Amino acid sequence: MRSVSRRIIPALFLILLLAGCGYQNPNLRAGQSGTQVKVHVPLWANPTTEVRLATDLRNALMDWLGQGRQFVLVDNGAAADYILNGKINSISYSGRSYDARYKAQALGASLNVDYTVLDNKSGKAVWEVKGFTLSETYSLQSEAHKRQALATLLDNLAEQIYIRLQGTIARHERGRLQQ
Repeated sequence: MRSVSRRIIPALFLILLLAGCGYQNPNLRAGQSGTQVKVHVPLWANPTTEVRLATDLRNALMDWLGQGRQFVLVDNGAAADYILNGKINSISYSGRSYDARYKAQALGASLNVDYTVLDNKSGKAVWEVKGFTLSETYSLQSEAHKRQALATLLDNLAEQIYIRLQGTIARHERGRLQQ
């Protein structure tokens, strides 16, 4: 009986300590607040030679934003609380590794973008990022490897925007309620 008590009491203490520390996962908390915001993601400007890049990026953003309960995606900018707009500045491919004859064996894809989250009610930017760059390395074995590297870049960018957007909009919404 005593050995059971010796194990249970510290375990209960640890559970109570962890429960009372105040930590909450922000991804779970956002959906539980009950507040949903409408977000519009238009097709971003794309002056690059990669034809489907803007469409693929928009799809990746919409996939990530659609995962949480905090955001409701809307097709019409006028119906949105926030507009996530941007511009693809450049996509470049450079050699990363070479063989003994200086022939490239792997390339790096780098994507550079600007983006803004606009509060549609006030018309003011809530969050703005200029010249954000992500890179991904891929093998030169086929065109499919290049497409996979590009898809990974777009998914990583969309994920980073999604994570930051949750906190940014939550803070902005709290500020609105306090006014």
